[in-house]
Amino acid sequence: MQKFKKPVSFLFIFLLLVVFQSCKKETLIVPPVSLNYFPTEPGTWVSYSVDSIFHAENDNLNDDSVYYFHCEIKEEIDSSFVDGSGKTVQVVNRYYRKDSSNDWSIINVWTQYLTPYAAYRIENNIPLHKLAFPINEDISWNGNDANSEDEEIYSYEYFHEQGSYGGMSFDSTLSVIQMDEDNYIERIYKNEIYATGVGLVYKQQDVLGKINGIIVNGFEIRTTVIDFGRDY
Repeated sequence: MQKFKKPVSFLFIFLLLVVFQSCKKETLIVPPVSLNYFPTEPGTWVSYSVDSIFHAENDNLNDDSVYYFHCEIKEEIDSSFVDGSGKTVQVVNRYYRKDSSNDWSIINVWTQYLTPYAAYRIENNIPLHKLAFPINEDISWNGNDANSEDEEIYSYEYFHEQGSYGGMSFDSTLSVIQMDEDNYIERIYKNEIYATGVGLVYKQQDVLGKINGIIVNGFEIRTTVIDFGRDY
């Protein structure tokens, strides 16, 4: 009996090593480039040109009353803190001006946080699940999984591709389709595009009502990066 103890012990140790190695292979490792789509460093800022089209309802529903608006928005990560659940949360100050001839005026404050699995922005006290990790063509998620709004399934249209927005070229961008509905009574399209090291560089929001397939009310908003940097 003594002769068989050592082989059995060796086999047992070998199996433990195999299991250990298997567990190591299953550990989630998010490539750094993925997290770079959602900057968290204080002092990081991005400014945008925002163009809006408003389809009013005071035109007998023939879409004759269409109004155009333009402004600029700047978002800057101001500081960070650790919340009650242990997450590091960034404070995002948001500024407004009519155009470059005016000074920036703060309009509101949002927050955000990043984990190895997700990126969240809390906009007007509503947490939105902006990005999901690891980034791949099969992943999808509910953008409203942290709030009480109706489910909206987000997915990646493309990722890690070169792109140009606001007259600037970016080495690596990704596109998130948040909603794409186009039928006889409505057109709803929501899309956000992010660039590594910058964050959001383009956003499209179309929420339009139709009658007999013709647009009669709603709005269209295009938010495009015009500058970015880091102050400290």
